[in-house]
Amino acid sequence: MITRTRLTLAASASALALLLAGCGSGAAAGPSGESADPALSELITPGVLTVGLVLPDAPYYIADDDNVPVSGITKDLLDAVADELGVEVEYVPVAWEGGITGVAAGRYDIFGGSLYDTAERQAAGTFIDFMKEQATLITTAGRAGEFSEQADVCGHSVATIRGTTDVAYATALSEQCTKDGAEPLTVTEYPTQQDAELALESGRTDLGIQSVPAAEYAVSQGANKALVGDPFDGGFYVGSMMNTQKKALIDAVLAAMTTLYDDGTTAELFAPYGIEPAAPGINLQK
Repeated sequence: MITRTRLTLAASASALALLLAGCGSGAAAGPSGESADPALSELITPGVLTVGLVLPDAPYYIADDDNVPVSGITKDLLDAVADELGVEVEYVPVAWEGGITGVAAGRYDIFGGSLYDTAERQAAGTFIDFMKEQATLITTAGRAGEFSEQADVCGHSVATIRGTTDVAYATALSEQCTKDGAEPLTVTEYPTQQDAELALESGRTDLGIQSVPAAEYAVSQGANKALVGDPFDGGFYVGSMMNTQKKALIDAVLAAMTTLYDDGTTAELFAPYGIEPAAPGINLQK
């Protein structure tokens, strides 16, 4: 894991006070020595940036044998953000279905890993986006020869994860199959990524959908997977979802991510995963 400490807690508080409050003096410290900066006071646990995540989610979060995240695209970035802010970071595994509602309810400060920014999700929270990616169809390595392009999958079955953009991609492709005079897809929604992957691996479904970085990482690690055809058109920004009401904290995290992007740290962190970062911004998906 590559992280760098750039600001002491006092320096971070002073910089954030200038950035967010627009005043010329640094933030005062409380009796315990903790920053009284309004941004950091919005943390649900003082001095700790609490991050909800769904596992498995490689390469965004790469976990050890005890299912503890030790590295990954999102983890490395948020570790560096915490260093910038002068706080600790705590990663809390959560169920996918409760991730978005959990950050809105204040159970953690940030939710996200491979979380796509969508207009619907923006209604539930604020995204700080830091990369853009596309999704792709996948199949098992042994069946890769059956599907050279997306049109070849018409009439077959595809596993998706409930409540994700997988469902929209599969539905749109199925409708295109019908328009082209081919058989539609059989789209099955599973509650978790593990369920969808098991369905593909066991042969209960012919295809799955995964982000290109995740699929390429899985193949590089020897997984029984192969990418099918070109990625889906368009693509989505990926970001950290935060509680819209915590405006000072959102601004603080955005400022930290912007510093890391501008000085080249984010590119350095993402390079081992073959990813190029995007300039951080709020709700970039339009």
